[in-house]
Amino acid sequence: MRSTLSALAAALLLLSPLASFAQSPATAASPAPYSVFVDQPTGFTFVKLPSGWKFVGAVSQEEAQHVPAGVLKSVLPAEPARPMKTASVK
Repeated sequence: MRSTLSALAAALLLLSPLASFAQSPATAASPAPYSVFVDQPTGFTFVKLPSGWKFVGAVSQEEAQHVPAGVLKSVLPAEPARPMKTASVK
């Protein structure tokens, strides 16, 4: 079972540039269906399906650091720079 999940995750990582052809960090807020996301700290791998995100397995931490360009590393929208509120001492 584990080898099947590993093979599936590896296949998805190899095919992800084809499935998410023009994916860029600017569009990470709404990933296209069949986009692949690898969580960097854990190596957990997910695929965005029309019905939602599906966990497909995990890759090693070494593999998680060297994923192809089309694989998402973040699904959070880019946070705009905002001024930091600080208290002044009088």
